[in-house]
Amino acid sequence: MQGTIIENLSGKKLSVLVVLLIIAQVICFLIGGLIAPKPATSQNILSTACKDDRINGSEPGLGKWYYSRGRGACRTVEMNYYNLESQYQAFQVVWTFQMPLPRDDIAFDYSRWQQNLIGVLQIEVVYHSQLQLGDPDNDWKPYAASKIERNLECVLNDQSESYSYNCSMIPLFELGSLYHDFYLLNIRLPIDTDRNINVGIGHISDIWLTVINQNGGFTKIWVSLKTIFFPIVLCFLAWYWRRIHLLSRSPALLEYMLLAVGLALSFLNMPLEYLTLSYDMPFMLLLSDIRQGVFYAVLLSFWLVFAGEHLMIQDGDQRTSLKCYWRHLSAVFVGCLSLFIFDMCERGVQLRNPFFSIWVSSIGTKLAVSFLLIN
Repeated sequence: MQGTIIENLSGKKLSVLVVLLIIAQVICFLIGGLIAPKPATSQNILSTACKDDRINGSEPGLGKWYYSRGRGACRTVEMNYYNLESQYQAFQVVWTFQMPLPRDDIAFDYSRWQQNLIGVLQIEVVYHSQLQLGDPDNDWKPYAASKIERNLECVLNDQSESYSYNCSMIPLFELGSLYHDFYLLNIRLPIDTDRNINVGIGHISDIWLTVINQNGGFTKIWVSLKTIFFPIVLCFLAWYWRRIHLLSRSPALLEYMLLAVGLALSFLNMPLEYLTLSYDMPFMLLLSDIRQGVFYAVLLSFWLVFAGEHLMIQDGDQRTSLKCYWRHLSAVFVGCLSLFIFDMCERGVQLRNPFFSIWVSSIGTKLAVSFLLIN
């Protein structure tokens, strides 16, 4: 039986090592529960309806931005009152959001410590007896943001005049980094009768935007723990591999796998978030998913080899190569590959278009569910 470093440790040294690991884990739990704030926070922003200088989203004013606060603010439009001859339909206004909101007349800005930003829309459609939505219960119409389609499902619980529909929430965008201090969002609803887009959408009184971002205080504590444990793990790896090479034999397969777990953990703990304070890195969410995927794949592979090696030792046999575990490791590879493809289809595309979501179409939903089921 080939020995390993942990099997050569005395009971006293092993007990000290286990106690130190437990103490470190308890300290991390206490820091997370008592010091660190909640990981994310949300803010509800009510849109400002601005008069659109363009006609149904056409020229002039193609590159003009509309904003509700500050010098040059837009001309607002009252959308709470409606009649059939109203000149301000949904396609004749620009729904404007300025993020973040001020508080107590103090202007706040986003911090790069907050890492990412997610936006979700809630559209309020008011019922009128003279105006019906242009779709039955089972016929959804696409709702477009930029060049991406969104489906809006509305249900009317009480057919009373000026009663609001109960409409579903719409995922709008996901930013992988918060590099800038302020963000402005303009939403237009142009009508296209040829493609039946936004036809009969009804009386939109308000649009709410819920933005979710990671808390800066949480990020500071999280990155601080990474900064502490990253060099510690590297030092342990260097000590471990040095002890392995001091032995009079070549390293065993299980020792190689333990080294791989340590390297994957170091890759996961690498505090790359510091770079986002100086550089715009919208791929950080995708990179974070890849790092977690690599760690869990290596960890699962290690446990497969660990269990197999000990079973072979009990049977008097030995396996010295990963080729002996190709069936088990192939399953891990297929599962990780399916998750990677799913992540590239979602967050990979969002690097070019943050408004993209694989879940908004029936084909995309089926494809995403297929990848998850394969995993």
